[in-house]
Amino acid sequence: MMKHLYFLAALSLLWAGSGCSDDSSDSGSGRYVFNPDARLYVEGRMIDIRPVTEGGAVYPQCDGCTFSGPIVALMEDGAYSCATSLRESRGVEYVWADYATLLRIGVATGIDPGPEWAPGKTRFQVGSTMFSIYTRPYETPGEKVAVPSGEGVSATLVFARSIVVEGVPAPPGTVIARSPAAHGRKISNPSIAIRDDGSYFVGCAGPHATGNSYYRSTDRGRKWELLSNPEYMNYCMTFIRPADPHTIYEMGVTAAKRGDIVIRKSEDGGRTWSSMTTLFEGDYHGAPSSYVVHEGRIWRAMGISPEDESRMSIIVVSIAEDADPMEPSNWTMTNALQGGPQNWIEGSGISYDNQRNFNQWQEGWLLLDPDGRLTVVTRVDESNRGDVAALIRVVDPNTITFDPVHDFIDMPGGGKRFTIRYDERTHKYWTLANPCYDEDRWRTHSGWYANRINPLYLRSRLVLCSSPDLRHWTMEKEVISSNNVFFHGFQYTDWVFDGEDMIAVIRTAFPESRGLPDRQHDANMLLFRRIENFRTGGFETAKIEYDQLGEGNGI
Repeated sequence: MMKHLYFLAALSLLWAGSGCSDDSSDSGSGRYVFNPDARLYVEGRMIDIRPVTEGGAVYPQCDGCTFSGPIVALMEDGAYSCATSLRESRGVEYVWADYATLLRIGVATGIDPGPEWAPGKTRFQVGSTMFSIYTRPYETPGEKVAVPSGEGVSATLVFARSIVVEGVPAPPGTVIARSPAAHGRKISNPSIAIRDDGSYFVGCAGPHATGNSYYRSTDRGRKWELLSNPEYMNYCMTFIRPADPHTIYEMGVTAAKRGDIVIRKSEDGGRTWSSMTTLFEGDYHGAPSSYVVHEGRIWRAMGISPEDESRMSIIVVSIAEDADPMEPSNWTMTNALQGGPQNWIEGSGISYDNQRNFNQWQEGWLLLDPDGRLTVVTRVDESNRGDVAALIRVVDPNTITFDPVHDFIDMPGGGKRFTIRYDERTHKYWTLANPCYDEDRWRTHSGWYANRINPLYLRSRLVLCSSPDLRHWTMEKEVISSNNVFFHGFQYTDWVFDGEDMIAVIRTAFPESRGLPDRQHDANMLLFRRIENFRTGGFETAKIEYDQLGEGNGI
């Protein structure tokens, strides 16, 4: 009740400051009564909803522009939200509500919002820009009101207790799960498998405050049920031993950045899980990645992420396929390959090798090459052009090797995590990758990406690619495509063959009614998508038209 009185008092001050008489204020003459709790609906381009808190960022992806004391005090420190956009964008174009209320906007000094908007007494600064509060009585519930543009200066801000972004399209797939908040815990570690009964089994982290989440679909991905929510395990993926097809095992790491390698099992299809057993203690890292049964052993590639933040290393762990995976002594680990100097790629013979800087490698995918040799295809963090990967050879359970002269490869999306599988029908390797498009490389805005965007973060194109030999890759067809490299991300895709189709789960960053994800890397939803008749390209590309960027550099 006190907050409502404070709000009404503040509105009265603003209204008085505009020179309007009290007979049209909240206390009312009977013509209308303002509802301070009215939910606002906004439309526009790249709209985010952010809490109004001291020191909080006003614009997405712009740490240097924060809310200052005067506006925070007026908004009761966290009780209000702000509809905003990239600093230089048009931002909110229209606003409306279900009830009569008083609309409030923040407009950069020098911009005239028009006679419909009355100036208030409060001014506040964002970065180097001074803002003024303007108000407008809203008496026509449901009717859209145009918001004055701040494009090219600073996006106009809209304030309310509750704000919803309207006009956001459905994401390009079936939503299995969402993160609890648009700016909070992120979706990670997607994996998918088809069980013996034909059901689809999916795992991820992020939808729940703690732990991992496991889902099941019995209708080919149309609907999903939550099976379980056990203790958190990172970089995890499940496997089944040929000798024990009724038990699901899952291996991963104990912490978000680095930790011990651990394993657990489920004997009831993923509904309940054992406690975790530690296999190796250390600073291990990885990604949801493949298991290969080969020469009587089960193999998996993982990594080491040193606490001193030096370069990551690649390792391979393995176990005899008839041994108990829950017994640590049954597992063997190879040597660790850390990688070479920054100019390591030069002279390798791949495209632009003299322009590519080797930073590190990580998140390897293990499989058999055309000659039947165990090979880790690992992503390479290359910050200049991207799209390069490496082939690491598994010699035996204790040894892996790499030849920098011959085993760097051009690979679309090679700088981001990928799933690769071999198809006996086409005699090709297939993947869903995030290649770097030239038109996307130099996108900029005034915040985080003022200079350019690192190729590592170009994740708005999901493309079906194939190779006959793991060395030579062809981009076959786009699956999902958007040029919004700042906020759209279709990444860390895991997939399996399903007859003529692929079925995939996608770690997805995409706008929603709660606002924007923090960035393309930080997924706010897990999507399921079926890629029909992938071998013939018989599927339709999802072309994202929402929140598209302009031509050339910038937005």
